[in-house]
Amino acid sequence: MTDRPAEPYGRHRFDVDLGDDRPPLGFTEVTGLSVRVQAQSADDTPEDDADQDVDWFDWGDRLGRAVGHVPPAPRRRTTSPTLTLRRGVTDDRRLWDWLQGWVAGAVEPRDVRVFLLDATGERARGWRCRDATPIRWDGPELVADRPGAAIETLELAHDGLEAITGGE
Repeated sequence: MTDRPAEPYGRHRFDVDLGDDRPPLGFTEVTGLSVRVQAQSADDTPEDDADQDVDWFDWGDRLGRAVGHVPPAPRRRTTSPTLTLRRGVTDDRRLWDWLQGWVAGAVEPRDVRVFLLDATGERARGWRCRDATPIRWDGPELVADRPGAAIETLELAHDGLEAITGGE
């Protein structure tokens, strides 16, 4: 028997856990699973640490303190776009209620997890969007002369993306 690379997971099999201790919701589309790393050049680095932006990290300095000397590296930070969730409108009002709770100041940010499912329907790979908050909800376009499902969209801001395994 020869070792073959694992087959890719289908992009059409996924679920989304909104971090509300309820069953995951099905969505037709999830976009925004992306991370961009920006590096600050040495010329842009202020001489005085007090003048540095707190969101820039010098990984060489941090690793150097933890494990010994590591050559200095450019300061880096990551950014991610908003996470956009789309699904057909149902009688489940969780997305709307979350948005309204956030507007009213009655709910806290949550970790939202998106999972790819394997061929048996089990969670295989996933991503956690830390401290997600709703920033936009779009209701369906209601057009009488066109067939199609009524779609709602929830857009979430978050504090970063991390890869997780199916059981996390």
